[in-house]
Amino acid sequence: MRYLIFIALHLCTGLIPFANGENGNLPTPHTFQLWPTEFEGLPLTRLPMTDKERGFSKGFPGKIARFTDGSREIIIRYIEKPSRKVHPSADCFRGSGYKVKPQPISRDQNSHLWGCVLAERNGISYQVCERIYDQAGNSWYDVSSWFWSALLESRQGPWWAVTVAEQKYHKQ
Repeated sequence: MRYLIFIALHLCTGLIPFANGENGNLPTPHTFQLWPTEFEGLPLTRLPMTDKERGFSKGFPGKIARFTDGSREIIIRYIEKPSRKVHPSADCFRGSGYKVKPQPISRDQNSHLWGCVLAERNGISYQVCERIYDQAGNSWYDVSSWFWSALLESRQGPWWAVTVAEQKYHKQ
C-alpha cells in the first residue's frame, strides 16, 4: 500500500507543470498594455519580425515585438501566463548556430539584475542580456527561475521579458 501511495504522489508531482491551464483554453484576466516607446532613456523604433520569430510567436502566451534604440536590438515579450514556450535567449542563439558562453550577471543603472551570454558566430559577437519582471516589483534574470516562481508560488502576471542584444565585435 505504501508503495502505491509513493507512486501516486510522484505521478501527481509530475503533473504540476500542466496544472496552470497552459493548454490555452482558459481565459486570462490580463489586458495588454501598449509597447514601450523608450528603453533606458532612448527612443525605440519598432522592427519587423523575422519569419523565425513569427513562427515562434504562434501559440506564445502573449505578444512579442522587436525594437532598436539605434545601436542595440531589443526584443520585448509580454507574457500572460507561465509557459514553457518562454525560452532563454541563449537557446534561440544556439538554435541559430551561435556558440554561447555564459557571462557574469550584470546590474544596470537601476540596480536590476540581468542574465547575460556572449553569442558568437562567423566572427560576429553579441552581448545578450535578459530579465523578466512584473508590475509588483518582482524580477528574475533567468527564465527557469521565473517559470518555477510563477508556477509554484502562484504569481500573477502579466510579465515583461526584455532581451537586449548588442554587437561587441566583428572579426574580419
